[in-house]
Amino acid sequence: MDPETEAKVQAIIELCEDGDPEACAFLGKEFYFGWNIGQDLDRALRYLTTAAESGDAISQFLVGFMHWSGRGTEQDEDKALTWFLLAAEQEVPEAMYNVAKILLHKDRENNLKEARNWLVRSANAGYDTARDMLGDLDDDDLDDY
Repeated sequence: MDPETEAKVQAIIELCEDGDPEACAFLGKEFYFGWNIGQDLDRALRYLTTAAESGDAISQFLVGFMHWSGRGTEQDEDKALTWFLLAAEQEVPEAMYNVAKILLHKDRENNLKEARNWLVRSANAGYDTARDMLGDLDDDDLDDY
């Protein structure tokens, strides 16, 4: 990393460590994707979690994805669901879809109605994959709707 970029990154790290959630969200994404600095999933999780705890919806989604996929942390479906729900409640369409997927995986029979509601919200927000999943649900599953 060139000295100028390194100085900028250090300044943003200091802002984050001083409690600036926007700086943490920015840093978390940089470390997660490795855009302008080397990818570092441990640091990504740390900074994204700080931003997520402050209410940043995209950070909540990414922390959920990290826990769901086991990318940069232990795979934990319950933690993933918690973070995805927070992001879904802030209208992140892919988070809504992932909430539905986890609910169906955990207990399809008991969670079908709630999962379908999240899929409808996601599809209505323009997430085509949710629309496809709705179409794939068995007609038997939809008898109650």
